[in-house]
Amino acid sequence: MFINHHTLVYLVKLSGCLGAGMCMGFGAIGSSYGIGSTGRGAITGIARQPKVSGDLTKTMLIGQAVTESPAIFALVTAILLLFIDPKIPHVEEGANNWQVYANVLAHMCALIGAGISMGFAAFGPGIGDGVAGDAACEAVARTPEERGSIMRTMLIGQATAQSTSVYGFVISLCLIYLTAP
Repeated sequence: MFINHHTLVYLVKLSGCLGAGMCMGFGAIGSSYGIGSTGRGAITGIARQPKVSGDLTKTMLIGQAVTESPAIFALVTAILLLFIDPKIPHVEEGANNWQVYANVLAHMCALIGAGISMGFAAFGPGIGDGVAGDAACEAVARTPEERGSIMRTMLIGQATAQSTSVYGFVISLCLIYLTAP
């Protein structure tokens, strides 16, 4: 069976598109939930303490901005997957091309895996960041004079939760670039 060069390039690009879709699809869910959760905390806090609505809005926006980071990692990975430029060795009809086919198949699987890796790596941290943002907004409503220490604690907690999305991003980049045929 002979698969020509153009078909192999198309299959690699198709794998990149599939990986990108899964990456951004899963990656957006966690951050979206987290952003909404942080907003819920701010709304609850404003209902409890309308006089500190400005501080609560600032806390909410900072918490939501950090919560968006895993989705940004997923977006960057998805863009890389969409615009991958496959360097496929030339294949000739009648020649033994099985090694080329095996390398291309491995790269296709790696591209899909990169999308899955980053998509799931963004899912959990987005939710975790939102939980921290939600709690921070409610805490500011209870004790507005402690906003500074609450904000610092929220940001440290969010940074720690983000670490797994950074790991997923690094693995995705390795899968994209270190498995090319």
